Amino acid sequence: MAIGHLLKIHCKRLALVWIILLVGCVSPQTKLGVEDIAQASLPPERDQTIALIGATGMTGRYVLQRALAEGYPVKVLARTPAKLEGLTPRVTIVEGDARDPDAIGKLLSGSDVVISALGPVKADGAAAQMISTSATGHVLNAMQDLDISRYIVVSGAAVVVPGDERNLTGWWMRQLVKLRLGSVLTDKQAEYQLLASSDIDWTLVRCPLIDSAPYKNPPRASLLTPSSFHLVAAELADFIIREVEEPSYLRQAPFVYSD
Repeated sequence: MAIGHLLKIHCKRLALVWIILLVGCVSPQTKLGVEDIAQASLPPERDQTIALIGATGMTGRYVLQRALAEGYPVKVLARTPAKLEGLTPRVTIVEGDARDPDAIGKLLSGSDVVISALGPVKADGAAAQMISTSATGHVLNAMQDLDISRYIVVSGAAVVVPGDERNLTGWWMRQLVKLRLGSVLTDKQAEYQLLASSDIDWTLVRCPLIDSAPYKNPPRASLLTPSSFHLVAAELADFIIREVEEPSYLRQAPFVYSD
């Protein structure tokens, strides 16, 4: 009886994910406004400066909000600085593209920790292919030149890492992403290989579908398998900033998800 009930629940979850993937991977996401980010900001009081890539995206805005709320000085890379207008001088904005090594060098100069919430932008078309691998390659080179050791990267739950022991949820998640987002998965898998081959203190945060929603509870983390199809963006941001403060997953790739 209990097994049958669990199977019904699991089938409903899989059906929901199929629907989401068929209409474009995620439902329309509302980005945090600059006003929301600014209201949570505290004066800079930390001695570590965060360099943030992908700050204008949905996930990146939550990470930026949390970093500012915790008193971190933050530098961000933005192709269109006007999207973050109103956050200066609290935020240092470096205009440029993550695929440009000179722009990455400017961003990382004077920084202590690097966070990437970068993902492909549909409007970029073919130019967005392998963008995460390209950007991380530039980041790793700049980190070596500037003697920076800490790098936290937002990635996907379909990325494979040695030691994974996926349950049925984790297995289905990878199969669905392979079918619907194969090129993105190829990019994210190659990005992991770059990190694994480096000698820096990286953390690859493997995420399921990310929902634009406020914080409710601490997210769960596992090195074996994801056990939920969704992750609240504000809870992801909380996990990332806690990893800056007290690293728990150095050179590891935890699955992070919400209840």
